[in-house]
Order: sequence, then structure tokens, then C-alpha cells
Amino acid sequence: MKRTTLALTVAAFALTTSCFAVTAKICIDPGHGGSDPGAGGFGQSEATNVLNTSLKFKTWLDKDTNDAGGGGSWSVVMTRSTDVYVSLQGRCDVANNAGANRFMCIHNNAFNTTANGTETFCSPTAGTTTQDLRNKVQDRMIQAWGRANRGVKTAAYYVLEHTAMNAELAELAFVDNAGDSVYTGSATHQDTAAKYHLYAIQNHFGLTAYTPVVAQTYVVDNTSSGFSASTNWTLSTSEPGYYGTNYRARATGSVSDAAQWTATIATGGNYTMSAWWTSNANRAAAAPYILPDGTTVAKNQQTSGGVWNTLASKSLSSGANSIKLSCWTTAGYYVIADAVKFVGPN
Repeated sequence: MKRTTLALTVAAFALTTSCFAVTAKICIDPGHGGSDPGAGGFGQSEATNVLNTSLKFKTWLDKDTNDAGGGGSWSVVMTRSTDVYVSLQGRCDVANNAGANRFMCIHNNAFNTTANGTETFCSPTAGTTTQDLRNKVQDRMIQAWGRANRGVKTAAYYVLEHTAMNAELAELAFVDNAGDSVYTGSATHQDTAAKYHLYAIQNHFGLTAYTPVVAQTYVVDNTSSGFSASTNWTLSTSEPGYYGTNYRARATGSVSDAAQWTATIATGGNYTMSAWWTSNANRAAAAPYILPDGTTVAKNQQTSGGVWNTLASKSLSSGANSIKLSCWTTAGYYVIADAVKFVGPN
């Protein structure tokens, strides 16, 4: 944002945080857009940079909402989510009409190519709650990017004066400065700024900074590289309802000859493990699945074929984790090794 272009007016509105507990509606305002590209430098457009950062901020807020492990629950409104022009009043209307509790505006700065650093604004007439929001955004951005700390400031910028909620405007760094532009235009640094905006809003609402974890799904089929079994486990497609292209079958008996699925888990935590099989009356009624911690879960493969069947939820370490299916159960039947699934952390 060119430091000389914003209209100035006078008005303010403040809300207290106690009304919202750990839940709030956040309006994110990516500056400029469309016919107004904002500031530029080093091949970058402010409008593009701040849109990317704002969308990543929304993603982090959504992740936090979907993770029950900590953080808060957020409803998110965007003044724009694509490269379109929205007037200053239009931005205020979006926030006001949505009944947002906080307005968080994201910009890049520009001046004379030598100016650099991070600064965050609120209205000159803002109360302590708005000042707290502004201060926490500034503190977290200094932690995120480590650029020069230009401090917290006040300015009667239009969007800070015409929004009916606590509002702040962050100038993340100078897009026309060589050192700062490394951060403003980098997808990785934009994501870091977005995550630290999440920390700021968490802290503002009295929450401990929490990095949400999105559950990952790891499926290992019997044709996957993570599957292994002896030649006694024969390929088959005779029973419908298999996962992928086929399944493996083995006669039961008092012999140690387990099939094994191994998934490489990126993040340790609690995982729900499930298995898929094809069902038939000739299947084992107590197929013994051996979980990564060595415990055994017996599942009736005569029913519930063609769907995911939960085995258990367990705490798993990152790295390789294996589920085995033993054939050591009542003789005269078959155990079916098709696919397993790990979902977590949750």
C-alpha cells in the first residue's frame, strides 16, 4: 500500500472479547485487487501477495476450527477471494453486513526502496481491545518474519473508521525493498505470516497459540509397495466389493504366515485404523488383525464386506507403522487381506 493514498476519516467502534469466548467471526481483508494492483516491486504485485497471504490465513483459521485439540473455532468472511476490485466502502459493507467480530486487513508497504520493516495500525480513537488486536498482530509478525520492527501505530484509514468492529491493518513489509520483498512474494513466507496471524487472533481471544493439525489419510492396498505377504496369499477377484483391483486370500490354520501393510506416518498422534475386506460365509469369523502396538483385534469377515471397518484408535509414532493379518484362527475358512487405512492425527 502506498503510504500516501488512503482516505482519512474519523469514527471508531469497539467490542469486548468476553462476548465471544473462544469463537468469533473474522473478516479478512486482502488490500487492493483487480484494477487496483497496489504497490509493486521486484516483479511483485501487492494485490496478489496479500490475496495469497489472506487465503492462507483463512486456511489456517479453518484448520483450527476443524481441530479439536486446541485453539479456537472461527467463522471466516473474506472481502475478496479472487483478484477483483472492491471499494473501501464495499469492504466495510462486507464486514458490517456479516456481523464480523474482528476485521483484519493485510497489506504490503512501499515507499522509497530503502524503507523496510513491519508495522500495524488501528484507528486513533480505538479502545484497548482494538489496540490489543493490533499489538498482537505486530508482535507475531515480528516473530514470523523477523523484519525491522516499525512498531504499532494509529491512522484514520477508511476501513479502520467505517467497520463496526475491532479492526487492524497490517503492513507486513515493503514490497519495493530488496530484503523485505524476499518475504512478501514467497509462498512459504506468506504461509508463515498467515499462521502467525492465527496465533495473534488466538492470543487476542485469550487462547494459547496452537498450530492445528489436519488429519491425513494413509491407505495401503494389497497392491501397494507397503504390502507384503507370502505366496500362500493368492490374488483373487471372485468376490465383489474389493478395494482397488483385487484382494488376497489365505486358508486359515495354526501357522504363522501373516500379511502385512506398512504406512509411513508423517506426524505422530492418535490414529483411527480401519480394514477393508470382501465378505462371504467361508471367511473367518474372527480374523486376527495385529495392530502396531502388538494388540490383536478379531473381526468377522463373514459380514460387512466392501466398506471400511474400524479396527481401533491408537497413539502412533511418526515413521513406519504396520498392521498384520494373521491366518492363525479357526481352520476351514479364509482370511482376506485387501486394504487398511490410517486416519489421523485426530
